Amino acid sequence: MKNRTTMRCCILAMLLFASAAHAQPNRLADMPAQERAQLQTQRMKESLKLDSAQVVKVDSINLSYARKMDPVLSGSGNRLSKLRAFQEINAAREKELQQVLSPAQFRQYKQQQQEMKQQLRKRRS
Repeated sequence: MKNRTTMRCCILAMLLFASAAHAQPNRLADMPAQERAQLQTQRMKESLKLDSAQVVKVDSINLSYARKMDPVLSGSGNRLSKLRAFQEINAAREKELQQVLSPAQFRQYKQQQQEMKQQLRKRRS
């Protein structure tokens, strides 16, 4: 059960990357890490009302983890191995984000992830 929840959270985080890039014609995996990070930072800046210091830190975190995600997105591993790698990367990213965001912002960030998960479920139905 916990693995399913973790898997769903990871899929949700991938969707957050995708939602930041939804207006882009290219697939997420085809985007450079820097572009993915900028899109995600912009979305977070607007939705979480980040201050200028937080924007700089969040952008750095997003870029670092987008670069770590590149081999996973472009790799030839099976779906399960990619999912596990994504889970590990995303968990580390969230720990860093939690240090930068206020408790209220982090709760809002997690709430947004839940909303994205619900939207995904609706699309699958």
